[in-house]
Amino acid sequence: MIRLFGLMMLVLVALLLAETQEEAYYRAMKLEEAGDITAALRAFEEAIALPGEYTEEIQGIIREYKSALGLADDGTSSAANEANPWEFHVAGELGLYGMHYKETGLDIAEKGGDLFVNVNPYFDYVSGIWSHTFAASVQGDYFLNNDEMSVLDTNDWNLVLGLEYTLMGRGMLLDLGYDFNIEGEKLYSDFYLWFEKNLYKYEKQRLGAVAWAYYQTSGPMSFAAYASWHRTVSEGLNGTVYVGAKFEADSVFDYKSFMESYAEYKQAVSTYNDYWQYLSDHGVDMDDAEYEAYEANSPAEPSVESIVYRQMMGQWFGPVFRSRISYKFKNRISVEAKMNLFYGFAVGGPDEDFKKIKKFNGTWGGLVSWKYKMMSFYLGLERNYKHMNLPNFYKGLYRESTVLTQLKLGVKWDI
Repeated sequence: MIRLFGLMMLVLVALLLAETQEEAYYRAMKLEEAGDITAALRAFEEAIALPGEYTEEIQGIIREYKSALGLADDGTSSAANEANPWEFHVAGELGLYGMHYKETGLDIAEKGGDLFVNVNPYFDYVSGIWSHTFAASVQGDYFLNNDEMSVLDTNDWNLVLGLEYTLMGRGMLLDLGYDFNIEGEKLYSDFYLWFEKNLYKYEKQRLGAVAWAYYQTSGPMSFAAYASWHRTVSEGLNGTVYVGAKFEADSVFDYKSFMESYAEYKQAVSTYNDYWQYLSDHGVDMDDAEYEAYEANSPAEPSVESIVYRQMMGQWFGPVFRSRISYKFKNRISVEAKMNLFYGFAVGGPDEDFKKIKKFNGTWGGLVSWKYKMMSFYLGLERNYKHMNLPNFYKGLYRESTVLTQLKLGVKWDI
């Protein structure tokens, strides 16, 4: 047992000391700055053989080098050809989020926490300039102080099982995924698709177009199209910006039909009760024929089933903006800021009042992380704000404003 533990520790230390793609990329850029082109090209080829987020960027650099040097470019690197095209990795995250929730009309804010772990084993397969990733994931959430978060309405625990496929190469990215969600007694699935194509590249910057789709079997669906901008470097300023339009659809309750049918039901109950009370008060004594005549002319007995309980589709369309800006320092500390904004106009719903609703969703925050080998430790603060501009009919039925603030602490790894 001691030998087995020692072997496991030795393997873990070896993995943590192994060079990452980011480190190999940084080393290649230093050789490039020093003017050693041959060594730089070799270092770039070593970097591309490692898994990481700079694969596409490095592929472009290698093609540019080979073109400038007059070398044949078959879309492959010597290091990649020599290595096994299949690589297995395990990524993951362990985090603790502190949550503070407040909404319009809620006198006391709710406080709680989310302790979660995510394990993400995946295979990378490289064939020429194409990179394929086949991944699975398991995430479990345990909510702290859940009994005191009745408005936020979380379960004690959630479990998500996922499958994902990613294809990258030739200036494009395709990501397909499926998640199976277990939230207490609720079961539902998520499907998503992300397709991005680079249209123009200048030095470390790329411009492109994105199509995105999301569908949840419990109701929500979204479609979006963006123009994208990226700047990717191993050290210094990095950025991603998406600007476009989004369509959302979700199930909403038909309040107006419900209230109208309920009012009619109450009126019918009152009429029915008044009729039979009149007969009782006046001591009507009827033979069979007279009774049948009275009953034929009496109001029908009201039924609760006459009340309308109906779900409709609420539809929204509007501009969307997403950004993520970070700065990577030489000491492996990164500072990041992000912002996601959506302003939606109701374009469909159960009634004309619903179509007057406008909503704003905004998420913004910052994060500081420190990377050591294959581990990344982070601390961040994020706020999600939602506001609905409501006509008089819907005031009191929907929440006008909600704010969820999260303090994030955790560690990510990719081994």
